Amino acid sequence: MRVTQRDIARLAEVSQATVSRVLSGDVRVEHEIRDRVLAVMQQKNYQPDVRARALRNQKSGLIGLVIKRPQGGIANDPFYANLISYLVEELSGRDYHLCVDVASDEFYQVAIYDELLRTRRVDGLILVESEAADDRIRRLQAEGFPFVLLGNPLHFAEVHSVDNDNVIAAEEVTNHMIEQGYKRVGFLGARAGITVSDDRIAGYQRALRGKQAEHLVYHSAFGSESSRRLATDILKSSERPDALVVLDDFMAFGVATAARDLGLQIPRDLGIASFNDTSLCEMIGGGLTSVNLNIQGLVSKAVHRLSKIIDDKPILTDRRIIVPTTLTVRSSSLRSEVLK
Repeated sequence: MRVTQRDIARLAEVSQATVSRVLSGDVRVEHEIRDRVLAVMQQKNYQPDVRARALRNQKSGLIGLVIKRPQGGIANDPFYANLISYLVEELSGRDYHLCVDVASDEFYQVAIYDELLRTRRVDGLILVESEAADDRIRRLQAEGFPFVLLGNPLHFAEVHSVDNDNVIAAEEVTNHMIEQGYKRVGFLGARAGITVSDDRIAGYQRALRGKQAEHLVYHSAFGSESSRRLATDILKSSERPDALVVLDDFMAFGVATAARDLGLQIPRDLGIASFNDTSLCEMIGGGLTSVNLNIQGLVSKAVHRLSKIIDDKPILTDRRIIVPTTLTVRSSSLRSEVLK
């Protein structure tokens, strides 16, 4: 026979309302009473009816994540594997589950957000890959829908965001390449308008001031295959760079593949560095230099902030949270060691 909240209240000698407050984490419940209620729940192996609670609270118990990639575009991408894994872990302690949608293009992304706003099948959203002109943010703000942005909100006011300082991070890694003796350092990023790419390009350009006159900026679609094709053309040029800072590890893997196919040696002929510090870094001979973004920390802070927004709790800290990065240097950029 299924144990109910009423049974727990009777055995713990409290009201059913007190049991509900214990389940919701209400700090106003006295410690002795809370401990007594929890002890009875454990003894009776009581499992709250999540669906019933969701109906009472008018909540779904779901947090949404929408990723825009072509079909198969995230299959081997370690950034999204890490992001989703950390989101699942962080949400598991908060009675939430993750709902992931993948949009193959802009049309389907708009359709997904239309459906999410219409049905309210998720309680809040984690936004990724913000853009300079981001219709998603405008729509969510207009609807008063809870969300937290993993990225730079730029000119969007009143947005809660968690991010790295990508300008400083890119400046640091570019300076590292220059210190290693590279004379023509380029940057391979995403299309213009993707804020994380634009910020990193700005940091790259800031590092070149007074050190390298020509700014070698290239734009690619996301993914290792797109970056491999573009890098092949770049590296065949007589004016090719001798080092590339790449937007992320997945794209850097494509660059390394192109260099290998053209007979170029890393790091002697081409230095490579990137961002995310994922497992792909160990798949390039000697290791890939990469900026560690502390994805777990980004996710933890984003989920904590989103939970407060959903529960309409006061937020006393800044709307924008910056998580520090760390440059992890490996062989792919250590030209000075090779030339000794």
